[in-house]
Formats: sequence, structure tokens, C-alpha cells
Amino acid sequence: MRDIKVVIENLSTQGIAIDNAQTLFLKEFIKLDSIYKPPSFFFSNNSIGNLYLWGPVGRGKTMLLQALQDSYFSDAGQFHFIEFMQLVHKKLYDFSGNSDPLMRVVKDLSNIYKIIFIDEFQIEDIADAMIIGTLIEALSKKGLRLFVSSNSHPDSLYKDGLQRDKFLKTIDFINEHFLVHNLLGNEDYRLKEISRFDSSSEDRNSDEYIKNFLQIAFNENITNSTEFSVNNRKFRCLGCSEKFLWVSFDDFFSSPCASKDFIEIIESFEWVFINNFHACNDEYIDKLRRFISFIDIAYQERQKLKLFYNPNLISNLYAGDLLNHLWVRTESRLNQIASTKYLQNLEKNQTK
Repeated sequence: MRDIKVVIENLSTQGIAIDNAQTLFLKEFIKLDSIYKPPSFFFSNNSIGNLYLWGPVGRGKTMLLQALQDSYFSDAGQFHFIEFMQLVHKKLYDFSGNSDPLMRVVKDLSNIYKIIFIDEFQIEDIADAMIIGTLIEALSKKGLRLFVSSNSHPDSLYKDGLQRDKFLKTIDFINEHFLVHNLLGNEDYRLKEISRFDSSSEDRNSDEYIKNFLQIAFNENITNSTEFSVNNRKFRCLGCSEKFLWVSFDDFFSSPCASKDFIEIIESFEWVFINNFHACNDEYIDKLRRFISFIDIAYQERQKLKLFYNPNLISNLYAGDLLNHLWVRTESRLNQIASTKYLQNLEKNQTK
């Protein structure tokens, strides 16, 4: 039987302490795993080997599944749902000359993997709904285990979707053949960790340190993310994903960006991170104007925002004269954003 201590110790080495709800989930999974028996050539069985972990954003679902994989299933396949469906569609295209290409995909995946982790499971259109329904049932019957995370209970998948009645059989299958576990609690694990991050020391503002921190917080490799698109224009960045954007103050606000770009950024990304700050005088007036505009919009829209710099820099960030009438308000907002209460208050408002 696998030992929960292995997972907890592995997380501890990353500076992660799990809460009671997360511990309860791990215990339930260990119990499930200990009694699971895969089907064989001669015998099929009804023991549940699949997992469906659901709960609110930021509760640590991805982190927990990653910890299980790192601790026990290092050779498993790991995909974001969108990435997984892209793989399936590519394989369907490759097997398009066969009489039943989807079953060829099932056979191919079951030959490669014994376990597949799928993060942020969601159904957006009827085509994916029909494909994933057949795929889940067929892979499970082949003995391939599926460990899935989602923000929604299975009963809410593809809610109000076109011809959803055709997907109800899949929902029933998930409820019957998966351990469906609700990660209870309203605490946003990721928000809590980010709000507590102390960037007052110089080494904690470095690109390398922040990259490592964000990779742990979001469980994503951001090494190759060097640009992003806004309003059909490309800008350089230090990292980005579907959830966050990380830019350099020095680089991004020196580029020809404007308020419409900032609005698009805030609508597109849950989080924005900024580092590489430096003191500015009136020689940098265009950069400061853009930054002031961004802060105004982000503050107004209650954007999840983390600025990595020594808090003492705020009072010295602008040392010019021409923007004093605007900078007074911006400096006040920066002081609020720099406090841990800024993000904690966002969390409280989100849970009301």
C-alpha cells in the first residue's frame, strides 16, 4: 500500500504545506489505490481506479495530482485537457483511413500509457463531448486509469451545451466508474501562497527566482514563454500561460502599449506579475505614463496583481516633476497592492 507520507514529504521539500481538505483527499486516494485491481485478459472487474478531483479555482487540484504523479506514477502521461484533445484529434487524423479511427486512438493510447493525468477537464463543444465520452469508457475498459481535475462536478459538465442529452451517458459513467472527490473549502491555495511571497530582498526579484516560484505555484513549465499576443500584436514577456502573464517593467512599459492593451490583458489573464523595476525620472515619462495607466485599470478592475520589488522602491520609483499630479494616486495604489491584504481582500470578495 502506498504511503501518504511520501506525497507530503515531497511537497514539503518544495515548501508546500497542505491543509486538512487536501490531506483528506490524499487519504481517500490512497485507500482507493490500495484496493484497485486492473482488468485482465480473462477477468474484468468493477473496482474503481479512476479519479475525478473537482473544486474551486486555486484550491490546489493541479498541485495534488502533480504530487501523486511525482510520488507514484512518474511514467504516466500528463496533459492539460486542451493539450490532450489536440493529441486525440491529431491521432484521429493519422488513423483517418481506418474503419473506426477512434478505437485505433484508444488502442494506441493504451499501448503507450497505463495512467493518464488530465488537468482542467472541461467540455466546450458537441464534437469534443462525443469524442471524450467514447474515449473515457473505452480507455477504462482497456485498463488505462484516468486521473482528472476539474472546476465542475461531473453533473455540471457541458452544462447548457448543444445536444447535451447525448453526453448524459458519459456523466453517468464518470459518476459510476470514477472516485469523484470534491476538494472542499473556499481558500484559494495559489492566492494564499502568492500573497505571502516576500519580494523585499534583491535575490527574490531575480528572473530565475520568480520563474521557479511561478512554476511551483502554477505547476507549469514557463521556460520557453517569451512573447504573448494582445489586440493582434505581439509583445515580449518573461512567461505566460492561460492563467497568468509575467512581464518586465523595464521592457514591457518601454514598448508601444496602451490602455486598450491593458484592458485586453486584464480580460485575458487571471494573474499579472511584474518585476525588473527601476527608479525613473522625467526621461522615462512615456514609460511611467503607460505604467500609471495600467495600474489605474488593474486597480479599478480588481486584477490579481503581484509586483516583485523592494517596497522601499515605491517612494523612489518616480523622481521627476511632470507627472506628480498623477503619481500621488499611483503611489498610494502601489502601496496597497504591495500589501498582503490586497490579494487577501480579493479572495474574500470572490468567496462571498
